[in-house]
Amino acid sequence: MGADVRLARRPVLALLAGLAACTDPDARIRNRIDTGWHRDDLDALMLRWQSHAPRPDGSFQQYFDRAWQPRPQPETSLTGHARLVYSFAATHEFMPDAGYLAIARRGADFMLDRFRDPTHGGFFHTVGADGRPGATIKRAYGHAFALLALAEVYRVGGGVRYREAAMQLSGEIERGFTDPVGGLYNECGRDFKPMSGGRTQNPVMHMFEALLALRSATGDSMTESIARRLGDFVAYKLLQGQADGGALIPEWYDEAWQPLPTQAAGGYVDLGHQFEWSHLLTMGAAVSPVYAQVAERVLAYALAAGYDEIDGGCGQRAFTDGSKPDLRKGWWQQAECLHALLVAGQATGRNDLWRRYEQTQGFIKAQLVDMEQGGWRAAEALPCKSGGCKDEQPDPYHMVRLHQAAMKVAQGMPA
Repeated sequence: MGADVRLARRPVLALLAGLAACTDPDARIRNRIDTGWHRDDLDALMLRWQSHAPRPDGSFQQYFDRAWQPRPQPETSLTGHARLVYSFAATHEFMPDAGYLAIARRGADFMLDRFRDPTHGGFFHTVGADGRPGATIKRAYGHAFALLALAEVYRVGGGVRYREAAMQLSGEIERGFTDPVGGLYNECGRDFKPMSGGRTQNPVMHMFEALLALRSATGDSMTESIARRLGDFVAYKLLQGQADGGALIPEWYDEAWQPLPTQAAGGYVDLGHQFEWSHLLTMGAAVSPVYAQVAERVLAYALAAGYDEIDGGCGQRAFTDGSKPDLRKGWWQQAECLHALLVAGQATGRNDLWRRYEQTQGFIKAQLVDMEQGGWRAAEALPCKSGGCKDEQPDPYHMVRLHQAAMKVAQGMPA
């Protein structure tokens, strides 16, 4: 469907939304979401990626400068590839006539044909330009996105191959990456022999996300059980309550999952991940009602520790040893902050959250959406005029997740 046709349909959709508000008691809350902006930004973003990223064999050009000129890519990474598969599949749900599902399926087929380890199961970390395995280590982080991609392709487009592959991968992840404490090893060898080193909550978070997606797509009870195990590990092992009622999830741990205690030792709290956990745990309330309470506490901490009440948006890091927080604003943290605010606003109806949603959305539109080149600005420290932005295109995963949640919430669907 062409862009002109899509734009022509929006007045009709707005009229239908207005009529629904007459009979829908929650419409007043949902109508605070700027669905027009979310749809337009998703459309503009993914049209760019559709124009530049897909390759004939189903792989993707993953790296571009700000002007969408390709950067050298001697290898294709599992993480980047899977995030693009997910992004195209998720966008298809809202723009079904744009050809995104076909791209997502070709990408999923490439992932299954080229990244999959036929001997030990799971997926290689990289594939070379010749289509052969590059780095053969197994990383939990990349496997989480592979599982998310397969679950999303199956959810929006069906296909027995993708369902079976996702279910098989879920079992391999559970057997190969689960450590004795209940978390996940960061890295394993090709044969899933664990590699020594510290732990981080990041792959746990994205595995929880992927399992929730697979549960939603299949209704599988075993998948729900695994998601509950990981969620409980976070809620009862990693979560640190605060005196004011908030709670945080530290980023880095030793091999026994004891958090690194100081900034000097490498310990910190990633504020973007606190917002991310907030909306994921809200979604996870379908698995355990405890998670909704945890989500509220984590959001309370993130707002108190890192939200900018003057301009909107959030900083990057806080520290539990009393060190000064790093309140520079990176691009993906703003996407996760806005995502958490709209999900929590819908769940609670709190006006203070909707106020922050509107404030942060305005900040993103002014500082991050690249009106000159398309996409978002790869900001490490906004504003870009101060030199805090890279000459590159950030991958669309965080933005697609944000816009997907906004449009689902606006339609009264779980985010």
